[in-house]
Amino acid sequence: MQNPLTGVRILDLTRLLPGGLATMMLADLGAQVIKIESPQGGDYARWMPPLIDGQGAYFQATNRGKRSVVIDLKKPLGVDVLKRLAADADVLIESFRPGVMARLGLNYETLRAVNPRLIVCAISGWGQTGPAAQRSGHDLNYAAAAGLIGEMGAPQPFGGQVADVGGAYSAVGAICAALFARERSGEGVFIDCGLFDAALPFGCATWVEAVAGAEPHGRLAGKLACYNIYRARDGEPVALAALEPKFWENFCRTVERPDLIAGYEKPDRQRYLRLELEGIFAMQTADEWDAILGRADCCFSRVNTALTLAEDPQVAARGALGVTDAGQPWLRSPIRFDDSAPPQIADAPGFGAQTRAVLLEAGYSDAEIDVLIKSEVVQG
Repeated sequence: MQNPLTGVRILDLTRLLPGGLATMMLADLGAQVIKIESPQGGDYARWMPPLIDGQGAYFQATNRGKRSVVIDLKKPLGVDVLKRLAADADVLIESFRPGVMARLGLNYETLRAVNPRLIVCAISGWGQTGPAAQRSGHDLNYAAAAGLIGEMGAPQPFGGQVADVGGAYSAVGAICAALFARERSGEGVFIDCGLFDAALPFGCATWVEAVAGAEPHGRLAGKLACYNIYRARDGEPVALAALEPKFWENFCRTVERPDLIAGYEKPDRQRYLRLELEGIFAMQTADEWDAILGRADCCFSRVNTALTLAEDPQVAARGALGVTDAGQPWLRSPIRFDDSAPPQIADAPGFGAQTRAVLLEAGYSDAEIDVLIKSEVVQG
């Protein structure tokens, strides 16, 4: 089938991971994404290490399939250029702190006057309202404030970006829903996408258990022996998530310990069960446990690292990520349809590489573009 977002035009004013990942997924769905960058280097991710061929690997991994236009939005003529682009756009997505777009003269009301059908998605750290709205933050802050890190046995940073990626998914879902709603109403809408808000559902189960007085709460945060990480004989970590009775029973019978089956969720048995499981897993290597428990239908898995992830046969079978011949890592959007083809793995756009082409499409003449370049309103 045709990509579902073919014909949808998106102006991407975001920087770093959440917006970049969101618009990459939208581009993989067929949308035309125009990345609007500032003359002061553009998206910070362009120059953040590690670098490959002089450009940030993070930027390359999340900005394929886009076009880059450099506009100085601090200049009135630059604001006019963006308004002209917005007049023909379907979506504008930005990631400034609340209030910045208004100071630039580009608040939602202004953009709506230019294009009533425009959908504006604002990605911010803490959302557009509330006492923390103007605070700075990164993924660690949002995850910590959302209660996720506080429930860990040994609080520490996660091995990935929960709020940032959750925010990207939230933005994609909201934008697709807004596009669908616009087909019926004919009008655009403003979307308030807070990364902190996106982190909260990741701790939903633990929060509900705590409010309900469950003991132990945090069953999915390491409080149960049956749902935990253990070390194999070779020191490699393995994950057991035998939460339901049938999976726990399958595990216990496979390791020949049927005596552990009864009462496995009782709080007063957890220390004993953890010690027993530590001893059991220390009897075999991770490879050996994978061979034994991988067939036992007990919710067992190896614990991959960033370096072993690409070697995982499931990752390979799904074509989920890889490395180009030039050494550039890429990841596939998790949004798939039954007949969707793998994405075209192309380079991310050069800084301002499509400025002239996009402005020509917007109705500017070459002479007008030359004046804008000479005035340092745009670069390209």
